Amino acid sequence: MKAVPDRGTRAKPMSGYTTWFEPGEPRVRNIALATEILDGHVVAPGTTFSFNDVVGPRTESRGYVPAPAIMGSRLVNDVGGGVCQVSSTLFNAVFRAGLDIRKARAHSMYMPEYPEGREAAVSYPGLDFTWRNDTNRPVRIEAVLTASSLTVNLWGERRYRVLSRSSERYGFTPFSTGSGRGWDCVPTRGRNGFEIDVWRTLLSDGRQVRREKFHTEYRPQPRVTCLE
Repeated sequence: MKAVPDRGTRAKPMSGYTTWFEPGEPRVRNIALATEILDGHVVAPGTTFSFNDVVGPRTESRGYVPAPAIMGSRLVNDVGGGVCQVSSTLFNAVFRAGLDIRKARAHSMYMPEYPEGREAAVSYPGLDFTWRNDTNRPVRIEAVLTASSLTVNLWGERRYRVLSRSSERYGFTPFSTGSGRGWDCVPTRGRNGFEIDVWRTLLSDGRQVRREKFHTEYRPQPRVTCLE
C-alpha cells in the first residue's frame, strides 16, 4: 500500500531530475514497475529512505523481465535490469534537493544515461541507495514515466541551497576485447574507464554548511561480441 501523500500547504517543489531511454526496450517494463511503486511515497522527517525496502525484490513473480544489467565489468541480461535508472534518477533529485545522502555507490562502469559520478546502483537485497529526510517536513516522491523518459520530483521544504561542480575525467584505463555466448550475452562497443570527482556544497543564508566529495572510479567497458 502506498503512503498517503502530504498535501500540506507548505509542501513545495524541492527538486526534479529527468533521464531518458529508448522506447520499447525490455528494461522499460522494469522501470515502469519500480516507478509505480515509488510514485507517491512519503518520507517522514528524520527517517531514512531505503530504495530496496520500498521497491522490494525484482523477481519474475513480481513481473520483472530480463534486461541488460552491469555485472562486474560486463553487461549481461538479468531479471530486473534497468531498475538502476529509477534509483539513479531519484539520486539526482535527492542530490539537487540537498537531502542527506547516506549510502550510494555508482555503477562499476559508466553509463551515459546518468551524469558522471552522480548515480546510485542498486541490487536486491545487498546493494542499496539510502538517504535521510533531514528537513522538518515530509518529502513526497513524484515519479512520472513517459514512453522515453523518467522524471522524479521531490515535494517538501528545502533547508539548503545546493551548488555542485565536477572535475575533468582523469586516470584513464583502456578497454579490452572479448566475446560471449548464451541468452545473457549483451554486445557492447567498448568504453575506456576513468575517474571523476563531484563536489556538492550546501548553503544556508549564503553560508556554507557542508561540502561533500563523491569520488567514482569507472572500470573500462570491454568490447564484446556475442557468438551464436
